[in-house]
Amino acid sequence: MSAAAVLAPTADPISAALRWRDRVGADPDGAVQAAEHWLARSGDRELRVLARHICALAAVERGRSAEACRHVRLALSAARHARLWERAAQVQLTSAWIELNRGDPDTAWRHLAEATERLTGQDAVRAMCLRGVLLCHQDLQEEADLALSAALPRLLEHGDHQWAANAYVARGLAHLYRNGLDSAESDLAAAEALFGSDGRDNRAALCRHNRGCVALRAGDLPRALQLFDQARTAGVDPDEHPEVRIDRAEALTEAGLHDQARVELRRAADRLRRLGRQARLGDTWLTLAGCALRAGDPEAAIGPARNAARLFRSQRRRSWAALAVATELQARLRMGQVSRYSLAAAKRAGHACAAHGWTTAAAELWLTAGREATRLGRRITARTLLELAATGRGEVPGSTRQLAVGWLGEALLAADAGDDDRLFDSCRRGLRAVETYATGIAAWEPRIEAFGLAEELGEVAVGAALRSGDPRLVLRWGERYRLGSAHRPPVRPPEDPELGSALVRLRSAVSGAIAADGTRLRTALSEIGALERRVRDRALLVSGGSADAAQVAGVDEVLSALGEDVLLTLFAHDGRVHAVAVVDGRAELHDLGPEATAVLETQRLRYLLARQAESGDGRVGAVYAGGAAEAATAVQRQLLAPVAAALPAGRRLVVVPTGSLHAVPWAALPACRGRGVTVAPSLRTWLRGRADAELERSSGEPVWVSGPGLEHAEREVAALHEAGGGRLLAGANADAERVLDAVDGARIAHIAAHGRFRDDQPLLSCLDLADGPLYGYDLDRLRRGPRTVVLSACEAGRSVVGRAGQLTGLAATLLGRGTATVIASVVPVPDERTAEVMLSLHSLLRRGVAPAEALAAAQATHGESGFLCLGFGG
Repeated sequence: MSAAAVLAPTADPISAALRWRDRVGADPDGAVQAAEHWLARSGDRELRVLARHICALAAVERGRSAEACRHVRLALSAARHARLWERAAQVQLTSAWIELNRGDPDTAWRHLAEATERLTGQDAVRAMCLRGVLLCHQDLQEEADLALSAALPRLLEHGDHQWAANAYVARGLAHLYRNGLDSAESDLAAAEALFGSDGRDNRAALCRHNRGCVALRAGDLPRALQLFDQARTAGVDPDEHPEVRIDRAEALTEAGLHDQARVELRRAADRLRRLGRQARLGDTWLTLAGCALRAGDPEAAIGPARNAARLFRSQRRRSWAALAVATELQARLRMGQVSRYSLAAAKRAGHACAAHGWTTAAAELWLTAGREATRLGRRITARTLLELAATGRGEVPGSTRQLAVGWLGEALLAADAGDDDRLFDSCRRGLRAVETYATGIAAWEPRIEAFGLAEELGEVAVGAALRSGDPRLVLRWGERYRLGSAHRPPVRPPEDPELGSALVRLRSAVSGAIAADGTRLRTALSEIGALERRVRDRALLVSGGSADAAQVAGVDEVLSALGEDVLLTLFAHDGRVHAVAVVDGRAELHDLGPEATAVLETQRLRYLLARQAESGDGRVGAVYAGGAAEAATAVQRQLLAPVAAALPAGRRLVVVPTGSLHAVPWAALPACRGRGVTVAPSLRTWLRGRADAELERSSGEPVWVSGPGLEHAEREVAALHEAGGGRLLAGANADAERVLDAVDGARIAHIAAHGRFRDDQPLLSCLDLADGPLYGYDLDRLRRGPRTVVLSACEAGRSVVGRAGQLTGLAATLLGRGTATVIASVVPVPDERTAEVMLSLHSLLRRGVAPAEALAAAQATHGESGFLCLGFGG
């Protein structure tokens, strides 16, 4: 209905105003235009009351509570002055809704009670519906369900789709807060359909967003993110509805994107203040506290959690207050603020959370309190708390986090009882739940965070295995612990045109920034930041993954595949590095000393090698070389001691590192010079690469790529192309799309280009091509990674090591897409020597030498040690 139609001279203004009042949600701009016309030109007191009411409802639609209150106040005053009691009661009904959104339930109830006395017919049913909404917001979910279920049939009978949809939304939220997730989804979907059929697309989109909240409570993070994005695309404006930013921030926190979550929360808080809705700040504070806890900063969680609890109590939002109290206690316990009182308080707070449906938060609090009680030697209290935490392991529906916490609690109880069989069974069940969930996620960052849920389960199992002294048991559980690391079945996610477009625009912006200066450079950098966020956001929405969890590498399978090779697999536990060494089929367990010492010496070695590369071959370079040699000897003395006696025989070495030791430049160690060394993220990755490398692939020509600005790159790839044939991409032809198309499924791909590693956002690590950077996000779009990839670029082999040993970076992405072997550097390497190393490497590869041995020989010949053979090097 257009504004022109209702303003026609022959139209009945009162009838027109009533129609607009019930259609505000479908066209708030048109409704306000009509209302302002009547306010400016009409002296009819009833029409002016209706016009003010329309303006109030439009402000509600836009989330502007202060503006809505002003219009309501004027409408009420005018209605009472004209003794229009029915119109006043209708306005009070809206006023109750507004006060509820402002966080003032007492005033909302008062307005509702006053309105109910004078409302009849359909308006009385609407009042019954609003009563159910108020009950829901005050955590009286059963009473709310009864009131809303009584109102719904009558609303539907009168064809009152708007209020019926409101009732469905409120009842859906009541189901959600009681963990009735299927019923919540059903009601919210019904509300979305009703709003859509009534032309209220914005409200329908908000229902889609709320369905994302249901998915998030169910632990289905990918679906939650997709629904949030669909709602925003359908018209939900975060500036008008800042609470959607709070929900999305919670999802980002679950995905491990804590910085992005904080940005969303700051924007939400600022907008809520501007809209006069400070009462909703409690939700912002609570989510901020949860974000700090997930990020490992409990001290930063205390203040926001306390503020949230105080505000929720004032609003009588008891369930949310219970969650805020539990969050503050969780933070204090993690900071070591433990006493008999705090343990008792944690027990009570957990029960309060569970009673209001926050079962995962309750289990986490009980688990933390139980572990702290164990540390203090309070075994009876610890057992009680851990038993409470363990109750969540079998509940349905239960989030994956809740299942992991429950099985961890059961494992800790078994550890206290000295029952290793029960401990390992509990860890196995918890890890299986995590693996089943994580392998269905295609997007890298949420996938890594999901596998991180296995971290504590793995640590408990590895600790028990280490205490047993059985090297085969340690090997089995250590491998199970890092199963997700760089392992993903090579299933291509569906193509996302928006992600591809964002990557193209980002490349273009980076290329433009290189030539910019002054103001143009600042503008370009701002655009690059926005595009990086857009790429990251779109990458979160990619669906795919694998329906089946990866299988653990069997110890006998590994020993059989090793043959005469030597295996050294490292584990960090309780601040010490342990190793299982396998030589001639015999496994032995070793304690290699403090982890901090190994990490410090590795960092020192990498620093000195980098300075040596930058300084050249002069006297300064010789000083750095001497320091690097000392550091290399120290690293070898600690990490290679278990296999040193076997290495002189000239055997190949397979290393599965841990934590920061993934960055050890193994070729720099004296015992590894000239020796084939393969560095694998996990034994499963190594075995999979071995199987893939042995497949016959007659198709797939080699691809040679050079990027701009690297003095020796074009000469390097031209020589390699001349010797090995295949496809050459150089100069303007070496753009991102051509390169991705050429390397997809290739037998071998060699890329010589400038490389940049991003510690802050490892999937934005890149290789410079003709049209700009080729990112990790680009490589993750490959259908199938090349069988062998050589990255002749500085530090392209580095990865960020996340929770549970999960790796992120260019090399890890390629291994995850099915590449068997990646050869790349973990320290800066001199350009002039790199070309010579690469020519020697490929000469040996063409003669059938295995990649690890070919790389070792090439580096030894030219005095280089910065490259690693990653994945499978045989």
